[in-house]
Amino acid sequence: MAQIDMRSIQKFFGSHQVLKDLNLTIEDGEFVVMLGQSGGGKTTALRAIAGLETVTSGQILIDGVEMQDKKAADRDIAFVFQSFSLYPHMTVRENISFPLRAVRMGAAEREKAVNEVAEILQITNHLDSKPSGLSGGDMQRVAIGRALVRRPKALLMDEPLGVLDAKLREQMRAEIKRLHISRGSTSVYVTHDQVEAMSLADRIVILHDGVLQQVGPPDEVYLHPTNAFVAKFVGSPVMNIADAAFQGSNGASSVHIGGAETGFHFPEGLINHVRNTGAAVSLGVRPEAVLLSHTTASGYFAAKTSNIEPLGSHDIVDVQVGNTVLRARTESGFVQGEGQDVFVNIDPAQAHFFDVTTGLNLKGAQ
Repeated sequence: MAQIDMRSIQKFFGSHQVLKDLNLTIEDGEFVVMLGQSGGGKTTALRAIAGLETVTSGQILIDGVEMQDKKAADRDIAFVFQSFSLYPHMTVRENISFPLRAVRMGAAEREKAVNEVAEILQITNHLDSKPSGLSGGDMQRVAIGRALVRRPKALLMDEPLGVLDAKLREQMRAEIKRLHISRGSTSVYVTHDQVEAMSLADRIVILHDGVLQQVGPPDEVYLHPTNAFVAKFVGSPVMNIADAAFQGSNGASSVHIGGAETGFHFPEGLINHVRNTGAAVSLGVRPEAVLLSHTTASGYFAAKTSNIEPLGSHDIVDVQVGNTVLRARTESGFVQGEGQDVFVNIDPAQAHFFDVTTGLNLKGAQ
């Protein structure tokens, strides 16, 4: 297993910079997921670790040894691509054992290693099959097995579930997590799918336009986003964000969004802190922190529903507040239809204020 350090990594393709002063440490045995939009730099960062891309400047260390100038073959790292990349004329056994034959491992030792990996991945009964006879999930298991069979220092995966259907993706997520736990391998996984990131990662690394936005455990990234990009990118549905204005003073301040006449009440200390920054601000709140009621209560005010998405275990209800729509998560059937009168409030403990210009989370700076 291995610790991986990326220090001040810069990467240009021609005049276009795709990684901008990236600093990241991946601990020995850790499962790190790189999350971001397409073109954000996550795959380039992964390929740089593997040696499939050279970096323009900076250092890549594996267990303290500089690797940025070494070939991919000299880094002892395995890479799983989005496409299965299996040899169609070979059996599963031959595909998995290929890296071992390349290093001239003896037949008996090779067979033992293949059988061990096949058992872990639950593909023992497919060892004599050709890839064409396998399901997509089993083909990806074979690809992962081929990567793992030589026990590399780290396993890198670039959207390995991207071509699978929803059911297989869910199944394979669980398999990959189980595999990581059983092997204790250092794993780095690239995806744009936040569900994969939240369910797999020990820590999530969020990249946007080549810049590292936030690194932290899934719950920290979800509950305490460092800026508006992270807040809007992580979560489904995404966080509600609306321009905010403060009204009142001397302990009776409220936060108004969407030009609504009535505002939400917040602790005076928080409001004063945000006011003192002097920034134009937006209010961010996740759907589960938008509170709906059929009866009036302290802090609630009247609103109307504008859309409902039934999702089985819960509903997502859109509520019109001034000229802004807030998305709320409710129990199934809580609201019967569009245009229904409800009362709305938000939980200030779960709300965030962002600097409109910089996007930084002002609440976190309190």
